[in-house]
Amino acid sequence: MDYLKVHCFHCRGEFELYNRNMNYDDKPPRCPHCLKMMNKTQWERLINAYYTFAEVNKNFRKYHDDRGEALFQVELRSYYVKPERIVIDD
Repeated sequence: MDYLKVHCFHCRGEFELYNRNMNYDDKPPRCPHCLKMMNKTQWERLINAYYTFAEVNKNFRKYHDDRGEALFQVELRSYYVKPERIVIDD
């Protein structure tokens, strides 16, 4: 089962979005902790990215089963660091 884990930087809460909740017709999600709403444009971009990524992983499984290709699964993880906190050693 594929899902997205969302981190809200307003309240520092986390919540999940499952594919059954990833519809263009739906309103953008709200953080269940602080009720901040995601921007509609970003929501639509997130849906596009989610389904593209899910399709790639689905094809990895399909090509493995159908053609005997090597099996892979890819996760995208992100960790935000404020630019002023990044230290570059020279």
